[in-house]
Amino acid sequence: MEQIIGETQSLCPKCMSRIPAAKVEQDGDIYLKKECSLHGSFNVLIWRGDAKSYKEWEQFGNDGCPPIKPLTSAKRGCPFDCGLCPSHEVNACTMVMEVTSKCNLVCPICFADSGNGSAQEPDMDTLKEMFKIVLETVGPCTIQISGGEPTLRDDLPRIVAMGREMGFDHILLNTNGIRFAKDNEYLHKLKDSGLSAVYLQFDGVSDDVYRFIRGKNLLETKVQAIDNCIQERIGVVLVPVLIPKINDHQVGDIVRFAKDRIPYIKGIHFQPISYMGRYPDMQLDKDRITIPDVLNALCEQTDGEFKLEDFLPRGVKGSHCSFSGLFVLRKDGRIIPLNNLSDRLVSQQRGYQVTEESSRQFMSLYWRFHEERNEPVSGACCGSLDPPAKPVSGYPFERILTHGLTISCMPFQDVWNIDLERLKGCCGHVVTSNKQIIPFCALYLTDANGQRLYIGDQNGNLLCRDVASQ
Repeated sequence: MEQIIGETQSLCPKCMSRIPAAKVEQDGDIYLKKECSLHGSFNVLIWRGDAKSYKEWEQFGNDGCPPIKPLTSAKRGCPFDCGLCPSHEVNACTMVMEVTSKCNLVCPICFADSGNGSAQEPDMDTLKEMFKIVLETVGPCTIQISGGEPTLRDDLPRIVAMGREMGFDHILLNTNGIRFAKDNEYLHKLKDSGLSAVYLQFDGVSDDVYRFIRGKNLLETKVQAIDNCIQERIGVVLVPVLIPKINDHQVGDIVRFAKDRIPYIKGIHFQPISYMGRYPDMQLDKDRITIPDVLNALCEQTDGEFKLEDFLPRGVKGSHCSFSGLFVLRKDGRIIPLNNLSDRLVSQQRGYQVTEESSRQFMSLYWRFHEERNEPVSGACCGSLDPPAKPVSGYPFERILTHGLTISCMPFQDVWNIDLERLKGCCGHVVTSNKQIIPFCALYLTDANGQRLYIGDQNGNLLCRDVASQ
């Protein structure tokens, strides 16, 4: 029996026309159902096996704050006016800055298709303008330097230092770790430049996983890169892409790997595979990893160390976009949660709100590597990536800084499951070299043949394809 529980708009995977869509409960699962007048109907799984939790998570999304200054006008409607346009409803929490399109891997699943075509690297003047437009449009949010593979730039420490000088206190680096595994001097320069932490591509604990996902054996390289980050006292966040039957059985192993390396590893950010870029084809339900799949794997593959209520949905518009949990490693080796779902709901009903400033301040402090020490941290108060719903008793903030572990997950939207109402609430954006700001899930969106929605012209401007609405 089917029941419509919500309506939205989506895109046709074939022609990318904007079309009506419905969220439908069917045998305990949630599907996105949509129909294109030219290319037929599509029925895509978006939430597996727990329709009750999908409805409960609806309670957690508040409106959030809009961007400070739109850069484009709303003419054609979402997602065809990105830049950002006035229709976008949530300010950026994270801004991706791509400093190169070069890459030293050719990953079969790359959403950006990095390493193909002509290499592009914005110069320092252009990068300065990119930092500037972020400040003017969304403020001093978290910056994630990305690529391609950003460590192919020898001047990367200068880029980080420039961002810090311009007022960005929290600068992360997305990397595959290959250069870090063999170039300690480069890593040392990045630490001195003010780098906050490393987001390390880390897909599993065996080389068969890397051969499938990255095209070569890389486990030894990953471990060496982590060891070198430890030596330089740089915090590390592991970023696994999860693919059904390839590495989804290693969720627990990845958690144990991280737990054994606390306080050096600060978090794990799971990214279920999205079907775009080099991997655009329509998949069956069994080929989808949804948020409940990851939550269940975390609970089942860790012998009950985690519970479903330990993880919180995103606190702003689009609460089904992601989840996160903050944990602390006790001295007896147990790991315990510092926030839970029921606390969040009670606090929200009582009017408790996480501000952008409080969240940003905690993130900037938390992600840095902290030596264990006995004296308290001056001026610190307890919090998390989404600060806890209530004060945490029994755990000094110092212990959270030195032995905390965040576990989070965000499945990027693809053309098959994209929900345009959710896209309007996206807080993960990309700043481009021609000073556009585009939500991540819009910028990399590709049709069923792998062709991008946003394409570059001869002047480097990103333009939306000419598509229609129905």
